[in-house]
Formats: sequence, structure tokens, C-alpha cells
Amino acid sequence: MWNSLFAFWDQYHGLIIGFGVLGLVLLFNQFIYRRYWTSYPTREAYIAAHPGCHTADGIVCATCGQKALTGPVAGKGRIYRCDWCDNELYRVDRA
Repeated sequence: MWNSLFAFWDQYHGLIIGFGVLGLVLLFNQFIYRRYWTSYPTREAYIAAHPGCHTADGIVCATCGQKALTGPVAGKGRIYRCDWCDNELYRVDRA
């Protein structure tokens, strides 16, 4: 049994170490830098910050003026974004 484990280690030790380091970096990012992450503003906060973006057709992007499109976020609600300039505009949380 140990011989097969040593043979596996000899053959794949580079991949095992690489994926282990990648996992540690991702965990470090999640636990240490999470406090610096910001959330998308709500619709009301976005309209308050950009009052000219609220039109009869809906909400438009403050950068390029294109209409905001929606994308679901699993279990969280929806994120409205501009596909033209790739900006996330605001969020609508699930009630």
C-alpha cells in the first residue's frame, strides 16, 4: 500500500503542491481581504448617486448611457449591469 502511495507522490508531487498552494492563496484571499470588499449599491442608492440615469425606459448606465441588463445571483437576488462598458450598476436583493 505504501509503495503505491510513494509512486503516486513521485509522479504527481508537482501538481499536488501547486494545487495546495493555490488553495491556500484562495483561502487567504477569502479570510484576510474579505473586509475590504464592497457591495454593490441598491437601486435607490444608485439613482441617488446618478439622478439622470432614471429614464422612462428604465435605468441606464452612468458611464455610457446604455440600458441596464440583469443577471441572477444564486440565492441573493439580481445584479443589474451594463454589457457595453461592463460595469455593475446596482443590486436588487431577494425579499
